[in-house]
Amino acid sequence: MSRGRDMFATLQEKLPQLCIPQHPGISTSAAYAAVMRRGTPFSTTDFDGRLVLERPDLLTLEIHSHFAGALPVLGTTHREDFVRLVNAIGNRCEPTTIPEGVHAKCIGGINNWDRVNLLHDLWNKGQVFRVPGEHWGTALQRAAKEEPDTIRDRVVLLHQAPYGSVGYSDAPGIPDVAAWLAASGKLRIEHEFTHYATKRIYGQMRSNMLDELIADCIGFTASLGTFSAALFQRCMGIDNKARIPQGARVWEYLQGLSRAEAMAVVEVTLKAAENLQRALTMRPCPAGPGLLLGLAALTLPQMAASDGAGVITSTLDRLAG
Repeated sequence: MSRGRDMFATLQEKLPQLCIPQHPGISTSAAYAAVMRRGTPFSTTDFDGRLVLERPDLLTLEIHSHFAGALPVLGTTHREDFVRLVNAIGNRCEPTTIPEGVHAKCIGGINNWDRVNLLHDLWNKGQVFRVPGEHWGTALQRAAKEEPDTIRDRVVLLHQAPYGSVGYSDAPGIPDVAAWLAASGKLRIEHEFTHYATKRIYGQMRSNMLDELIADCIGFTASLGTFSAALFQRCMGIDNKARIPQGARVWEYLQGLSRAEAMAVVEVTLKAAENLQRALTMRPCPAGPGLLLGLAALTLPQMAASDGAGVITSTLDRLAG
């Protein structure tokens, strides 16, 4: 695992979006277009400064192995720096607001201009994807379409804090704050890698309540050994009367819905979570590809139905092995 101030400086050398200062409208500027779309080297003169983290010494970076494939995980215990990293890598350097209950993001499609420049050198030497008579610009466009992973990266950003901003006493089997922090880190990583697995297996990574329920279920199972519908509800920021305060994590997955529609989705999701807990009590299934394949074959209404627990159990019997 790498960590600290020097590590962030190295990342800034490789990823120019980590250098660009964040202020409204920066992504529409000519300087941003030059750096992020044409690969022009970053210059503090063009941007009147450089992005600064408050605590770069708290950064950690590791490559995490998973059945879906390995990915870098960039983490910090500093909330404001986590938000800056999300905005730099996932929001085109615009200073957007992130709900307080959101502490992790899996972000893909990151143009790696350092690797593009390396490939350009290799292309000039005739060592990679060169077609006679083809210009570099055309070759790069072809590579981006046919082999996007050669020039684009994916990373998991992690804020090391209690999962869903929930206290340790609400988590089953957790004795203290330190244990909950450790479990929260494992839970978040498994949650984000579950989203990554759905992208690789099904071709899409969705931000909706079904995928969140599946990812939380697998994360809870991996870190706590069990899935708790009550803990899922708390971690979503939904209170005991199914009310949703402003800033709750759940609003991230209800965007574009009217309040009535949002509350209807929440009601179905909570019923599905209760049935999922019952099903996994009757038919335990470890965190892994089998649990993902089984749950991804179902819809929220199927899981929330009166016979939902039985439907989940039979589906796991059929697909989880």
